[in-house]
Amino acid sequence: MASNSLITSEFSGIPLKGIAFTNVSLDTPVLKYQPLNNSNADSLAPLALDNTSIPSTIVWLDESYFIVMYENKPYFDLFDSNDLTKISQHVDLIVSSSNASCACAVFDATTSQLYLMDTSNRFYRYTFDKYSAHEDAKLDLLSNFVIAELTETISKMALSPQSNERIYLMSNSLYQFDLGSKTIVGSLNLFVEKTNCFQVYDDYLLISSTNDRFINVVDLNHLKTTCIFVMNAPVIKFSLVKHKKKSLLAAIDQDGFVELFSEPLEQILSSSSLSSSSSSSTASKRRRRAANAVKSIQYNSILKVAEDVSGLFTKVDNMIFDHDNLIISYLQNENFFVLDRFNWFVNPIDQLEIKIARKKSSVDALKLRTQDKASLKNYSENSQNFTIRTGDNYIDLDPISIQDTDSPQENAEDDEDDIGDDFSTLVTRLDKSTNALNDKSLKKKRSKVNEQTKFGFQVGTLTTNISQALRNNDSSLFDSIINTATDENVVKSTISQLEQHTVLKILDKLAELVYKNKFKNTNEGADLGLGNSSINLTTWIRYVLVFHGTYLIGSSNGNADLRRRLGLLALSMKKRAGNMNRLLELKGSLSLVATKAAVIREVENLETNGTIDNDELVEEDVEYIEDEEDVDMLEKDLTDSDTENEQYIAETIDEGMESEDDLE
Repeated sequence: MASNSLITSEFSGIPLKGIAFTNVSLDTPVLKYQPLNNSNADSLAPLALDNTSIPSTIVWLDESYFIVMYENKPYFDLFDSNDLTKISQHVDLIVSSSNASCACAVFDATTSQLYLMDTSNRFYRYTFDKYSAHEDAKLDLLSNFVIAELTETISKMALSPQSNERIYLMSNSLYQFDLGSKTIVGSLNLFVEKTNCFQVYDDYLLISSTNDRFINVVDLNHLKTTCIFVMNAPVIKFSLVKHKKKSLLAAIDQDGFVELFSEPLEQILSSSSLSSSSSSSTASKRRRRAANAVKSIQYNSILKVAEDVSGLFTKVDNMIFDHDNLIISYLQNENFFVLDRFNWFVNPIDQLEIKIARKKSSVDALKLRTQDKASLKNYSENSQNFTIRTGDNYIDLDPISIQDTDSPQENAEDDEDDIGDDFSTLVTRLDKSTNALNDKSLKKKRSKVNEQTKFGFQVGTLTTNISQALRNNDSSLFDSIINTATDENVVKSTISQLEQHTVLKILDKLAELVYKNKFKNTNEGADLGLGNSSINLTTWIRYVLVFHGTYLIGSSNGNADLRRRLGLLALSMKKRAGNMNRLLELKGSLSLVATKAAVIREVENLETNGTIDNDELVEEDVEYIEDEEDVDMLEKDLTDSDTENEQYIAETIDEGMESEDDLE
């Protein structure tokens, strides 16, 4: 089935250039444009909108420019489909006492004027100049006024085929409005709820309402309903086309199926002729009564898009006629539209149900990105696709021989590095890897790795899984993805494929993991207290900043929330790295202790082996040859020493005699 995240979509028109659409991604409205001319189909980046600005309507002005109106917002934005990185022009409505927002709009290509209504029934007229010298002012307001005669909010507007000075306003009723006199010249009550879709064809207006199964055909010359097309389910969108001598009415119902009405123009013309003939004065009462009864027309066939294997039906999101082809579209993977064609002019539509297969080639024909760069090809198992994330049961898989990348020389070097006592093991753990605890555990781990590398299997798309985890706020799935990522190239490609509006959420998740230090540390993250069992968290953060740093810098200007989020990430990183200096000091101390112990142990080993004579360690007698100057200095020192001793003895005797006198 199609995605439920789609808000609105609109084709650029015939010739078909592209489709603009908005959908919800990670609780954020996103505006996208998809070219359909087989060039640069995946080169345009989406634009994340404000969370409070929910798009309601897209109106194309030409093949490049379109406007987007929002629910309960007193403004609308002009966009250039060739560059969605910015808003071409922001237009505010007239601020009045009532909180008005954009209701509906229609563009007149003959006069290059945009007509717009707000919820307070204020009418706006803008002129559009795509070649304006001011890039930020392509829409200029000509006039605005309030239509006081209206008592209900207008939901749709249509240009009159008879005159450029006449506009049709639609809500629960149909109003004929004259621009010159600014008055309503006619009205017709139609529906209980507001109008949701319409199309003007010659002198007829086809119109439907929300939660209604009927498409009313109104004669604009007499403002009278001539016939009604009855559908099987409420109408979402419809379109009428005539090609050569055949015509077709196609309508998307609430179930996502396309209901087809064969030769609707003949039905409309026959109903109108019958109504006009009955209006003559010579017609009998029975004939006039029969003519006044509105004719109802049932659908001829239902077009369904069937999936290949499951037998389910894909819900159609939008459609457009391209002469003899009916182009139907549906959103795929929350990311892009897939288009299929049905030639209604050649294929018969007399069957009650027409099924067309959902073709994958239609995606390839548009050159759309259908597979993430971070993913590998899927293998086939029992004619179904499975995604393997973990496990060691390879019985049902086709083995792929993978040679061991470790050469015997490298293995020998590793074995030599592992030899040592407790102190050398500690130094090795600090310098190289915490996984090398001892020879036995290392050999066991190597044997397990070699056993697993005997078979090669392919994993799923990390980008899709991460987007799903962020969209559903599934912390367990996100932690599992981060914990099981083993290839840095896959992480790099995954981050490069992430859409920009997901960057903030993934940074929040990574900051949370950094703060909690949820995963066990490895050699890669031991210094900072970061890391997990496979790829360091700093690796994910680094590639997010590398690939999306420009977006973060550009979005941080004036965005207090973004600066706050980045500040929290920096605070978490700083907190986890706070013990780094102490760890380095401890590492240096342990290195000195280990080195000293190694030297002492080496000396003891040499003594035990008898390689050093103990007599050599005893200091030998030294013969000093004294010079004359040395003798004189020695005699002088002895004389001074005797003099000092005599003085000390004399002072001691004197102190003793004084003590005896005091006692007496």
